Amino acid sequence: MHTLGVITTLMGLILSIVGLIVGFWKMTNGGEHAQFWLALVPLGFVGLLLGVALTQLFRKQ
Repeated sequence: MHTLGVITTLMGLILSIVGLIVGFWKMTNGGEHAQFWLALVPLGFVGLLLGVALTQLFRKQ
């Protein structure tokens, strides 16, 4: 479960960063799908929270 927590934390971090960068880039350039990319940010935070909780609950022995 510890490795699942680490993977989930990394995926959440990647989703948040990519959502912020691409979303704001599309928004400033007048892109139509900026809302989709910005919607990935809350999903990334949920992944971060879940991953940190998993790694803290099931520590590597």
